[in-house]
Amino acid sequence: MGVKSTAPERKLRHRLTTKLVALTALAFGLVLAVLLFFSHRELYEIYRLRQEKTQLDAENHRLAEENLRLDRTLDRLHQDPEMIQDLIRRELNYVKKNEIIIQLPASEQRQPVKAAIIPERFPAKAQGNTENKRPGPRRRQASENRKTPP
Repeated sequence: MGVKSTAPERKLRHRLTTKLVALTALAFGLVLAVLLFFSHRELYEIYRLRQEKTQLDAENHRLAEENLRLDRTLDRLHQDPEMIQDLIRRELNYVKKNEIIIQLPASEQRQPVKAAIIPERFPAKAQGNTENKRPGPRRRQASENRKTPP
């Protein structure tokens, strides 16, 4: 014959089983919550890092192209006198003799086109004092000096 468990023992065993199931479910829930929280964060961090890598790769590519362009420009500056002359004329606004300069307005402004002819040589200034002085105010002569002859 088997030993029959009494009612209090069954209740105790049922309580322990219920507590064990509840604690197991709570522990499992906490583990899942922690994993989800950190995994989403890590997934977001991975996404953000990939985006940053893409941006840095694009910037690196742009800088490599600019570096190559500057390298070619430097080589041309060492070997091409026409480029040097063109740069001087463009950057420092130098012109050749009898050259006509046409300045076009910016696309935003609606101003008429201006043209200028640069003379071959500027007129020579007078010898001596070449400073441009403003004329002073006219002075009245004293009344004594203005007397009319009798």
